[in-house]
Amino acid sequence: MNYTEEQIKEKAKQIIKDLLDEFYSDELIRKILFKENDTHLFGKYKGQKHPTWTVSVEALFDNVDFLHISDETGEPLYYQNFNTFVFNIDKTPEGKYFKVNEE
Repeated sequence: MNYTEEQIKEKAKQIIKDLLDEFYSDELIRKILFKENDTHLFGKYKGQKHPTWTVSVEALFDNVDFLHISDETGEPLYYQNFNTFVFNIDKTPEGKYFKVNEE
């Protein structure tokens, strides 16, 4: 494990704030889990095992979204909303995160 839960929580706050903008609050983060060998269904590690942090994010109507963050880089892998739409996440040169549709 390269990152602590607290470090991932701070990173998740930054990412979620960028993605949700004015709808963001610190209370949206429900739970953070670490899996040493998480098999990914989406993104650049699709079908591979990769050490991953999964952050549960409160969504509309008591639903839950999931933000997946790499334990190797500390950067987001993808965001999965409660409707199972998946978005890759990229970062501007200024360091602001944004969603990119899965291709």
